[in-house]
Amino acid sequence: GTTIDAIVRGDEVIMAHHNTIIESDDHVILFLADKKHIAVVERLFQVGVMFL
Repeated sequence: GTTIDAIVRGDEVIMAHHNTIIESDDHVILFLADKKHIAVVERLFQVGVMFL
């Protein structure tokens, strides 16, 4: 599993809760239970070719 544990928003670090909203330009800190899933999680955060 993967959890969002914190969000860095500007100079502020926000501890993530069930109702925390990720905003544009936020930096998300994740914890993975198994590092073999890193590539899968990275793909979730990639912007696709059709994004623009």
